[in-house]
Amino acid sequence: MKENKNRVTICSYLSFTLKSLWIFACFATSLSLSAQEEKPKNYSLSGYLKSLQTVSFQDINGDWLTNNFLHNRLNFKWYPSQSLTVVAELRNRFFYGEFVKGFPQYADLLEEDNGFFNLSHNIVEEKSFFLHTILDRAYLDWSSGKWQVRLGRQRINWGQNFVWNPNDIFNTYSFFDFDYEERPGSDALLIRFYSGLTSSIEFASTIADNVGDWTAAALFKINKWEYDFQFLGGKNKKDLVVGTGWSGQLGQAGFKGEVTYFYPYEEQDKFENSVIVATTSVDYTFSSSLFLHGEFIFNNKGKSKEAGPFNVNEPLTAKTLTQTKFSLFAESSYQITPLLKSGVSGIFNPGDNSYFIGPSIDLSITDNLSLFLIGQIFDGPNQSLYNGIGTFIFSRFKWSF
Repeated sequence: MKENKNRVTICSYLSFTLKSLWIFACFATSLSLSAQEEKPKNYSLSGYLKSLQTVSFQDINGDWLTNNFLHNRLNFKWYPSQSLTVVAELRNRFFYGEFVKGFPQYADLLEEDNGFFNLSHNIVEEKSFFLHTILDRAYLDWSSGKWQVRLGRQRINWGQNFVWNPNDIFNTYSFFDFDYEERPGSDALLIRFYSGLTSSIEFASTIADNVGDWTAAALFKINKWEYDFQFLGGKNKKDLVVGTGWSGQLGQAGFKGEVTYFYPYEEQDKFENSVIVATTSVDYTFSSSLFLHGEFIFNNKGKSKEAGPFNVNEPLTAKTLTQTKFSLFAESSYQITPLLKSGVSGIFNPGDNSYFIGPSIDLSITDNLSLFLIGQIFDGPNQSLYNGIGTFIFSRFKWSF
């Protein structure tokens, strides 16, 4: 059955691949001709190629598990007029190694597309490797005067904080997924009206996903007392939501926060099962380039004890950013040289004493080539949130074009 499935998938994507290569060739040729004739171009092509190697283990003296993948991204933008932009961005990843062989459900998990359109596919899937592709951005963007309208798969970013964003109800992301800088998108319509120099009104709505859930909300932004405030209200899947967020300065330090209330209107005990998620953060950069950042999250329905187990592969929502009642985040980074940066981050859950530590080193080899080393260490008592996850060590080369 798997061979038949692969044959069907390969046949169905053969024409798509050839067309993609043809489009790429046309873009490359046009870019060359454009450069020669020195005419302004109305399109752009960019992207990157990464090689990410991973080693994971529970005990450093025990068994080590490796996982490897090559990651290519292509970003296309076409400007047919001053007011219209067409965007298509493709993410291709080739996975191979022990992790793929030991967890065959990994390929099926990545192939799932929670949007209205199924734009995620495994082109080839074998025992020890598979090739996955997803069109994670595909939209039309129209702007004229004070109006902006965007339709298609896009990222609707309503969050203010860095780690936890309860205001980001459309496309929540995981802090631990460091390799996905672009972050997830939604199949949605966004309408934005700039009511003033520092104020705007937005309306956004997704199309129902593969289980029939959808999100629609309005957001109002305004600047007062040198702070950016936002207020939102609407429907997030099976909850009615209202929320607020802010961003500004506390002295010389940055000060941000978000609060969202989730009201499960379909449940019997609506008020008892309603959820409040609140976050706040403070950050400061010294003249020496030392950067410090702290963040706090509260979930009134989170567990105070034995909050585990935590599944790093389970999709997050703005309502389920953490399984604990309280969590603390801290981060510091320092620019050792203009080309070398070091950092360390950590999360501590006071209720069950579980913790995460993430040291990192970022080296810029050339203008478009970099090496990134990062560790992710999870631990805690039995039944705690991070117990049993283990340690992950990543090394990544990235070439941008």
